[in-house]
Amino acid sequence: MLKHLPNLLTLLRLILAFVFPFASEQYRLVILMVALATEYLDGAFSRWFNLHTSLGALLDPVADKCFVLSVAVVMFLETDISWWQFLLFGARDIAVFCGALFVAWEKNWRAFFNVVPRILGKVATAFQFLLFLSFVGLNMIPQWLLVSAILISILSAVDYTYLFFKNNFYREMKDA
Repeated sequence: MLKHLPNLLTLLRLILAFVFPFASEQYRLVILMVALATEYLDGAFSRWFNLHTSLGALLDPVADKCFVLSVAVVMFLETDISWWQFLLFGARDIAVFCGALFVAWEKNWRAFFNVVPRILGKVATAFQFLLFLSFVGLNMIPQWLLVSAILISILSAVDYTYLFFKNNFYREMKDA
C-alpha cells in the first residue's frame, strides 16, 4: 500500500480539480486544503521512501495543472479579475505547458511530464495557493497578493523559457 500512496494522493488531487468548480462555497476551503496537502505529501512521500514511479511522474504535473486551472477559472468567473490578469497569473503554467508540448512533439513525449522543477516555479505555486486561500477562505483578493502572484508567475515563465532555449527544460525519465 505504501508504494502506491504518492500516486493515490495525486489521483485525489486530480479528482478534487474536477469537483472544485461544482462544490458549494462551504466546502471549497476543505477541498483547497486537502489539495494543498496532497501537493506537498505526494512528493514528500516519494522522496522520503524512494517511491518514484513513471506513473507518478506522469500524473503529478497533470494533477497540479488541472487543480490550479480549476480554482483559477472559478476565481476568474466569480471576481473582477480581468482576462489579462488571469493570463499573466497563469504565465508560468502556460510557458511550461507550451515548452513541454513542443519538446514532446519534437523529441520525447515523456518530456511533457518531466519538466525540471525550478525554485521560482515552486514560489509561483506557493503564491497561487496563497491567492486561492485568500479567495476561498477570506472571500477577497488583496491587490498586493494578486500583483505579487502575477509578477512571480511572469518571472518563473521567463526562467522556464530560458531553460527551454538552453535545451535543459526536462530531465530524462528512468523507468520505475
